[in-house]
Amino acid sequence: MEKNGTHKIEKSRHLGRADLHIHSKYSDGRPSIEEILDYVEEHTRLDVIAITDHDTIEGALIAQAIMKTKKYRFELIVGEEITSNEGHILGLYLKEKIPAGLSAHTVLKKIHEQDGIAIASHPFMHTRWRNPSIRLMDGVGLFTLIKEKAGFNAIEIVNATPTLQKVNLQASFVNHTLLFRGETGSSDAHIVEAIGRGYTLFEGKTTIDLKHALRYHQTKAEYGKWSFLALYDYLFFFIPKGFRMAIHTLLHGRTPERPQIVNIPEK
Repeated sequence: MEKNGTHKIEKSRHLGRADLHIHSKYSDGRPSIEEILDYVEEHTRLDVIAITDHDTIEGALIAQAIMKTKKYRFELIVGEEITSNEGHILGLYLKEKIPAGLSAHTVLKKIHEQDGIAIASHPFMHTRWRNPSIRLMDGVGLFTLIKEKAGFNAIEIVNATPTLQKVNLQASFVNHTLLFRGETGSSDAHIVEAIGRGYTLFEGKTTIDLKHALRYHQTKAEYGKWSFLALYDYLFFFIPKGFRMAIHTLLHGRTPERPQIVNIPEK
């Protein structure tokens, strides 16, 4: 019994933690790059992070430059949350920015041309509220997931945004019954206190280890714990955006509901 317990502890020491979906002030997040790096260093157990601002890698490249001059205990992936015509796709291990407004098929092709990793972020999130000045969280949806299955390395089945539990359950169900891709957990953080509230477990500790695990579907998505203060801060970060979206939607109407191809269980 003691031997088995020791074995489990030793095994857990070889599992790295990664948060693959973090936003900074270079898109719609609040924190600076320096604030993100310092928070990860001082307040998390993460071994790898990816900065994935909307339709830009500027912040991620700045983070990369900072990490070359200052020693941190974790490693960084240059990423981007790309707005395809069908919805958001995370591109990791990028060297060049991928523009918004392309088809999902083209975005996936461009990610792999850079030897990158493609992840469907919050794939079942679809809001019918709209405001042209606010970035939304629309995922690619089931039809695109099935059609472009070969192009996705993984599906984000844990997104730590507090209102996305149903969306996460849908993504998990579809991935485990239809897609059989790798799975990731991430925070989708827009404030530093959210970083690490969702994370991906993988064998190893480095970005190279993680890339191998993502390619061969050897990852596990996990939830972290929210503190009351972090939830409070997140709520008040999003309230002004929600208010502006509600006003615009009242004035201009809601967008059409996206058809559901497969009946996904509520639980």
